[in-house]
Amino acid sequence: MAEACRRYLDEVVLPQGILAGRDRMAGYLGDLYARRLRLPGARERTEAATSRLEDHRSVLVEMAHDGQLPHLGIVRLVLKAREVASLAGSGMALYLVGDHYSADMRPENLFLGLPLRGADSDHAKNPLTIPIGRKLRHVPFFRLPPPSEGALDELDRRAEAWVVNNATYVDRKASLGTLVGRLRDQMERLHESARLTTSLGDWLMRVQVIWFDDLFGGIPDGLAILPMSGIMEWVPEILSGLLESDEEVARTKIRISEEQRGRGEIPYLAPESSPSQFWIYCPRCWRRYRAAFHGTHFTADCGTCGKSVEATWPGEGRLMPDIVAFECALFRTGLSGWIVGSQASYHPVIEKAYQVLHGVEMPPKRFVTSIPRFRGIGEPPEGHTRARLLRVLLEVDAPAVRDALTVSWDLDPEIVSPHLGASAEAGTRAQK
Repeated sequence: MAEACRRYLDEVVLPQGILAGRDRMAGYLGDLYARRLRLPGARERTEAATSRLEDHRSVLVEMAHDGQLPHLGIVRLVLKAREVASLAGSGMALYLVGDHYSADMRPENLFLGLPLRGADSDHAKNPLTIPIGRKLRHVPFFRLPPPSEGALDELDRRAEAWVVNNATYVDRKASLGTLVGRLRDQMERLHESARLTTSLGDWLMRVQVIWFDDLFGGIPDGLAILPMSGIMEWVPEILSGLLESDEEVARTKIRISEEQRGRGEIPYLAPESSPSQFWIYCPRCWRRYRAAFHGTHFTADCGTCGKSVEATWPGEGRLMPDIVAFECALFRTGLSGWIVGSQASYHPVIEKAYQVLHGVEMPPKRFVTSIPRFRGIGEPPEGHTRARLLRVLLEVDAPAVRDALTVSWDLDPEIVSPHLGASAEAGTRAQK
C-alpha cells in the first residue's frame, strides 16, 4: 500500500499539480489546535503537521469516520493510515472526524462504552451515553455545546457504579481500586476537554488527540486530526467547481445506484432520493436536507419548520458536501491513499465520479477488514468487537493497546485484560 501511495504521488499528484488547499489546511490546523482545542504543545503539533503539508513530496493518507468516542476498529484504521504514510516516506495521516453528524444519525456514537455484567456496551440496558437532550438529537455536533459539568458528573457517578458491579460480577474486587482510579483519570479528561472547548464536535476531537498522545507516549509524528466540516474552508474553489458539474455527478450517482440495485445490493441512493451534492441546514432548527442548486443559490424545504431554506455560496456555515462531493474535493489536496474499514455503497460512486470529473483514477484504497476484539471485566466471555478505547484503557496500558492494534493487516487483534485473572490469557495477543 505504501508503494502504491508513493507511486500515485509521483505519477498523478505531482505531474498534475494536485495540491489544492494545503496552505489553508495548515493555517486551519494552527487555529484548531491552539484556539479551538487548546491543546498542550499546540505550536509543536502545528509546526510538525505544517512541514508535511508544505512538503509536496509528503504522502498524505486519509482515514475518515463519523464523530464519536472511538472504538478499537477506528483506532486501528488511524494507526494503519499513519503506518502507510510513514512507510511511504515522511508522510502524514489525516484523520477526519465527522463533526457534522448528529445523534439521531448514529445514536451509538454517543455511548461511553462500558459493559455491564456480561452485556457489552452496545447491548447493555440503558447504556451509558453522553447526554445532549432529546430535542437536540438532530443538531450537528459542530453546533452543539460540549457536555455540561453536571451531565458529566452524573455520568461519572453511574460509570463508577458500573465498574463496581462488573468487578463484583466476575469476582475481581482486588482490581477495583485500580479500575476506579483509571476511570476517574479518564473522566477527568472528558471534563477538562469540555471546559476547554465550545462545541461537541471539538470536544470529541480533543479527547481523541489526548488519547493518541497516550498511545504513543507523546505527540505522535505524522498524524493530524481534523474535522470534516473544515472542507468548506480548505478547498472552496474545488467544491464550487463540483457545482458546475452537478448534472454529470447526479447522473453518475443514479447510474451506479441502479447498477447496485440490479445486483441485489443496497444502493447508494434510494429511487426517490435527490442526487444533490450538498446538504443544507435549516437556520431555525438545524435539521439537514438535500439542497437543490439553482446556479447561484441552494434551496430546500424544512419539513419541521414548514418554511423554505435558502443559502448562497459558501452558505454561511449552513452548507456541507455529501460524502461523494467531500471525498472528490478532499482528493484534490493531493491525497495519495485512503484507508477504509468497510465496503460502503458510496465507494464505487466516489470512484466513478472522480474519474468522470478529472479523467484519472482516485487515490489507491485499502480495506482493513480485520476486527479487534477486547475481553475485559464485564464483557461477555467471547469479548466485544466494538469496545471503546476509553473502556479498554481502564484495564490495559496505552502502549500495549497500540502494539496490539498495529499487528499485520491480516490478523484480528485480540486484547485481553490482565485483570481477568489466571484463568484467562493475560496481556495481549493477535490471532488469525
